[in-house]
Amino acid sequence: VFAGYVAGDAPGDETMVVELIEPPQKLKTWLYRCDSRFYTEILEDMISIKEAYGLIAMDRSEAAFAVLRGRSLEVVEEITSGIPGKHRAGGQSARRFERIIEQLAHEFYKRIGEHANKIFLNIPDLKGIVVGGPGPSKYEFVEGDYLHYTLKQKIVKVIDIGYSGEAGIYELAERAKEVFRDVQYIKEKELMNEFLYNISRDTGLALYGIREVLKGLEMGVIEKLLVSEGLNKHFLEIKCPSCGFKGKITSDNPRTARCPKCGSEAEVQESRELIEELIAKANKIGADTYLVSTSTSEGKELLRTFGGVAALLRYRVNI
Repeated sequence: VFAGYVAGDAPGDETMVVELIEPPQKLKTWLYRCDSRFYTEILEDMISIKEAYGLIAMDRSEAAFAVLRGRSLEVVEEITSGIPGKHRAGGQSARRFERIIEQLAHEFYKRIGEHANKIFLNIPDLKGIVVGGPGPSKYEFVEGDYLHYTLKQKIVKVIDIGYSGEAGIYELAERAKEVFRDVQYIKEKELMNEFLYNISRDTGLALYGIREVLKGLEMGVIEKLLVSEGLNKHFLEIKCPSCGFKGKITSDNPRTARCPKCGSEAEVQESRELIEELIAKANKIGADTYLVSTSTSEGKELLRTFGGVAALLRYRVNI
């Protein structure tokens, strides 16, 4: 929902405007801003990400279907088979039971194919499909004539995983990194793991915190800038009427600030989103900027533990 007053021709003549937009994908980020402009970056990001991957995690008992697009991993549907377990009796009864089991498995594979066709054929920008699961069921499904021929041509990998269903989807997304190398969801996790590795081993090639990262940007030593989408801070240029202090600070409030020198209320001369300021400084020194969502555990850790701002350096430096 975008809402605000639009000024008219005469002073005091304002019209309330409310725009309701349905995003092309499910929103994973909660964002509230009160400002002089609309923040559409999240929607623009959804539009700019064109490539999508389909995921199927299955065995003979259950199957789950998901779509990985950019940072968003969405489990679309889950189905179960109801196929009974192994039969212990011997003789003709066992063989007859095995035939019944095989027929039920065949029918379940057909259902999996029908659901996959219904979900994935409606995605025009589908780049590939990855199938995974425990045991041989996934190979029986892939080698059989269950998927639409256009989808079968898009199967890029079949992977052994320990789980089926929704739990298998998350394991499959983690195990298929080389397939999803260019998907933003995996990029974020790898960048955060690289950052955490350097922090834990004290290599001197990682920074975190607003002040430290800003200084690293000024020195030109930052190679990769990591900024949380949940960072809700502002970069203010202020002037203190009491002591005459002029400078730049960061604040949660874009309209009011305290002088860091004398503690008096200062005048806010200019206010910008801190994210915008960081990106602008990174662009000046040729650093790559990555907006990290809060939908992953690593992304949440960046925001909660490291203040929402981190960086990987080109070389070691004392800051």
